[in-house]
Amino acid sequence: MHQVSAKEKWSYGAGAMGQNLVYGLMTFLLMVFYTDVLGISAVFVGTLFLLVRIWDALLDPVIAVVVDRIHTRWGKFRPFILAGGILVSILTVLCLYAPDFSPAMKITYVIITYALWNTAYALFDVPFWSLAPAMTSDPIERTKVIAIAKMLGIIGGVVAGGASLPIINAIGNGNASKGYFWTAVIFAALCILFTIILFRNTKEHIYEVKPEHESLKASLNVVLKNKPLLILTLAGLFTGTSLILKQTVTLYYVRYNLGNEGLFTAFSLSSMLFMLLAIGIMPRISAKFGKKKTFIAGGIICITANVLFFFGQSDQILFLFAMNAISMFGVGFSIVLAASMQADTIEYAQWKTGKRSESIVTAVGTFNGKIGTAIAGAVAGYGLTLFDYSPNVTQSDTALTGINLMMSIIPAMGIVLSIVIISFYDLSEKKYAEIVADLKA
Repeated sequence: MHQVSAKEKWSYGAGAMGQNLVYGLMTFLLMVFYTDVLGISAVFVGTLFLLVRIWDALLDPVIAVVVDRIHTRWGKFRPFILAGGILVSILTVLCLYAPDFSPAMKITYVIITYALWNTAYALFDVPFWSLAPAMTSDPIERTKVIAIAKMLGIIGGVVAGGASLPIINAIGNGNASKGYFWTAVIFAALCILFTIILFRNTKEHIYEVKPEHESLKASLNVVLKNKPLLILTLAGLFTGTSLILKQTVTLYYVRYNLGNEGLFTAFSLSSMLFMLLAIGIMPRISAKFGKKKTFIAGGIICITANVLFFFGQSDQILFLFAMNAISMFGVGFSIVLAASMQADTIEYAQWKTGKRSESIVTAVGTFNGKIGTAIAGAVAGYGLTLFDYSPNVTQSDTALTGINLMMSIIPAMGIVLSIVIISFYDLSEKKYAEIVADLKA
């Protein structure tokens, strides 16, 4: 089994940081930008997020099949990562630009740029996560590679969630449109830089070139016969939806429920730092207790903290900060372990069907994450409308309660479902080791 060098691990992680700088910017701020800066209705934004993100998710298997059949002198995945990283960075800037158009033209611009952004992100995301299993088949090394990527990715999310609003306010100086645009330019440039670092310093040590005539149906059959992957996919759907929903409504919660937008940076940073802590200690805990048990324990922590958060009062700032941070600590276990467990199912698929198919297996995970993001965006948009949200005014008690529900109880319900589903996962560490031994033989 190949041992991945520290340089490769951290360079791969740098790519994750760049990816999450732009992804976090879009997740935390795009809905607020659309509703409060461009003046687009929340229900339209929710519908846009739902439809375009489903389109993005449907692209993943197609891109995976194409990538699985191509091998260049730079590898299978790295050229796509480089091209996708550059394209998604440029489109991030275009998405956060406020054109001086009529309302109808403005909506047209938003639809086109957001659809193109999601298309480019699919081209970036599928090969990115396919690269990790191609770097090593050692489960411990693989967990370390993914943990570092997740850790640096979270740091990218921390910067996006914590530093973006102060940068917007400093650059804009009262002009929100200007602030969003130049902040996007800065984050996009960093994403391109980190993507180049990944491209130059990582290698693909395990790969299989697919026959060009192999059909999409044959590739999807690898997924349908992979029971552990299907279980992880459904559990991950609820985990991812819960996390993205919280991130989407965080700025609304801080701005209106707490009445102090200045707390957004500290609120986001504290939660992300606790998630980083979970990611840092997770490999050691999962090595001792197993991935499945650690996943469930993290979920229980997240549920408990979210429920307590709901009952906190707006003047109990420290309590709300703590409960939000602890909930993110719990979900930190689940996010990394889901990626590591999914990577293990690649060898399971090879053992079960004779086909390795890294990209199609990885695409299931990215497809799943994007469906979760679509649902979260729709829930946020429709929820704000249902609870009578109005931008840039004092909110009613109904709106405040609705925002609180989307920050706490609704995510907690999603994590409950993910725990129930993951309890059926049976690809243990012992079974995985036996599978790898069989494949070597």
